[in-house]
Order: sequence, then structure tokens, then C-alpha cells
Amino acid sequence: MGDNNGSSAPNQLEYDELMMRRALDLARRGAGSVSPNPMVGAVIVDAERRFVSEGWHQQYGGPHAEANALAAATGRDLAGCTMYVTLEPCSHHGKTPPCAEAVAASGISRVVVAMRDPNPLVSGRGNRRLREAGVEVVVGTLERESRLLNEAYIHFISTGTPFVTIKMAQTLDGYTALPTGESRWITTEASRRRVHELRAGHDAVMVGTRTAMLDNPSLTLRYGVTGRNPRRVTLDRQLALPTDLRIFSDDHRDHTILFTADALASTGRAQELRDAGVKVFGIPMTAKGLQLPELLRVLGEQGIASLLVEGGAELAGALIKEGLTQKLILFIAPKLFGRGWPAFTGIEVTSLDQAYTMRIHDVERIADDLMVTSYWE
Repeated sequence: MGDNNGSSAPNQLEYDELMMRRALDLARRGAGSVSPNPMVGAVIVDAERRFVSEGWHQQYGGPHAEANALAAATGRDLAGCTMYVTLEPCSHHGKTPPCAEAVAASGISRVVVAMRDPNPLVSGRGNRRLREAGVEVVVGTLERESRLLNEAYIHFISTGTPFVTIKMAQTLDGYTALPTGESRWITTEASRRRVHELRAGHDAVMVGTRTAMLDNPSLTLRYGVTGRNPRRVTLDRQLALPTDLRIFSDDHRDHTILFTADALASTGRAQELRDAGVKVFGIPMTAKGLQLPELLRVLGEQGIASLLVEGGAELAGALIKEGLTQKLILFIAPKLFGRGWPAFTGIEVTSLDQAYTMRIHDVERIADDLMVTSYWE
């Protein structure tokens, strides 16, 4: 990998990171298609650092990244080769055979793993199986990047509930709509397209009762974004939302999940929605509304590992106040309203030391807007 200018080839650590970045790029191709499984990529090179094959986990229930990379290398002698994989190879029989066994039997002599699998069925066992077969195993190359890629999977495996991201669009002075409720459009079309890309990468998207009523959103993929439409979630504690809303009546209504009060879940109106294809769940009420931790628990049981909350201010504020969110993506438009609907309500801070503090991960300019990605401290 040297050049004619006298520069030396990368050392082993540098080369391992270079190949792992390629594996991470491959893994991202599975976004929106493999959940609740993790996104995984794999690259195989020979002892002379020549490319042999690569693969990634393409869809839930399908072959894993390692299996796809091995299949692409069919007929090649893999003795002395190295495999780079973004997550520890599995060691148990699930929907597919254990990858650790296949890698051990392939003749590959070295495996570089970004991170151990947090799944207790796998964690450490896959790496141990490889070592028992005489394979050199290196763990921790670009671990931080791998954990970030699969943050939803890690959270879901650890808690049984979805990784919750709040998405909000606001003006520079913090408003999401004029006092009249008019809000289309605060941000640019480029930002709106990015929101649909976010949807494509999440298992479900959720809006509150008011947003469902006022905006009548479809919550499907548009703006030329392709992929799997997320499931749609809304709350209606009084079971009063019109049944002709798009999320209850369009061709994707079997992707809709509605949460209402326990007492209303067995009513005729709830059954009418179920007959139309909507999933209706009754959950306990608190003095302030539906019990949100129980809502997330039920979503986890439905296999939803990542949840994008798109509105509104009351729902976002309640989730933040109860400590139920992990990430905030804020689209900020260069506009001033002076007054209007605030981005978050219900968060009561009376002194600076009570402020909800976040760590800014990234700031990206999208056309004239800013997209700020933050995590809770």
C-alpha cells in the first residue's frame, strides 16, 4: 500500500482500522432492514493484504455478515486470511447457524472484532470459540464507532425497550409553530428529506395526540427516500381521534400502533380500529396521562428497538422529564417568530442547576438549517 513518494505502508494497527472502517461502511447498508438485529459488516483480506471478499447483514432473518463474506469467497483458500467484523461473531443457533463455527471452519487464521456482542447469548462466547479453534482474535478496533453505529441494538438488548430519539424542528428563538398553529414549513426541503432518512433507519415513529389530530401525518417515507416504512405509534388516552386519520385508514394502517387507557381498550371503538388492522393497546394511566414507561415496554415486546419521536412538545417534554430518551436531534431554522408554540413543554426548571444537560455530538449544516445531534449527559 505504499506509493512512489517514499511513504511507508500503514502499520498493522493503522491497516486494521482502515479495514474496519470499510466493514463499518458495509454494516450501515443494513440500516432499517435488519432490526432488531444489529448492523454488521465483514471484510476478508489475505496475508498479503489483498482483498478477498466482503459482506454485510442485509435483512432480518437472512444470513449474517460473516456468512455473506464467506459465501463471496467460495472456492478461495482462506488459510492465513484475516476477517474484519464489526461485531463479535454469534455462537448460538438462532434464525441462522452460528457464524463463529463457520469462520473457525473456513481456515481464516485471524479475526479482528470491533466490539463484543452485548447479547448474553453471544457475549464472549463467539470470540472464545474462535480462540479454541486456534484463530487469533483481536477485539476493540474502532469499538467506539461500532457502539455508536449499533446504539439502538445495544440499548434494546440491555433494557428490552427501544432506544428513543426525539426529533424537533424549531426556529432560532425556540418555536415550532406560530400562535395559530401554522408550522409548514419551518425548515428547508433538504432538512425534511433528512427527517425521512431518519425515519427509514428507525423501527417506529411516534407522535402525540395533538400532532396526530392537527397535522394528520402519514409518517411514511417520501422525498425520494426508499427503504422500510417504520411502524407508526400514537397516543389517545380518551380514544377520541377520528378513525379517518391517515394512520388509521391508509394502506399502511396495519403498521399503526395506538395506545389508550386500559379502560377503553376493550370498547367497540377500539375493536373498530383493530378490525381495520390497527394494533390497540391499553396501558395504565397516571395523573398526567398514559404511563410512558409501560408504553416503551410494550413497544419492546413488539420488537421495536429504535423509536423516533417526531412530536409534539408535550410528549417530548414528558419523555425528557421522565428520563426516557437517549438522544435529541434538533433542526434549527434561521427564522424568528417572537411568539408561538414552544419546542418543549412540561419541563419545569427554576434554577440553572436543574437544567437538563446534554452533550453535543455533532452539528451539521443542511442547506440554511442546522442539525444538532445531542445525547444526555
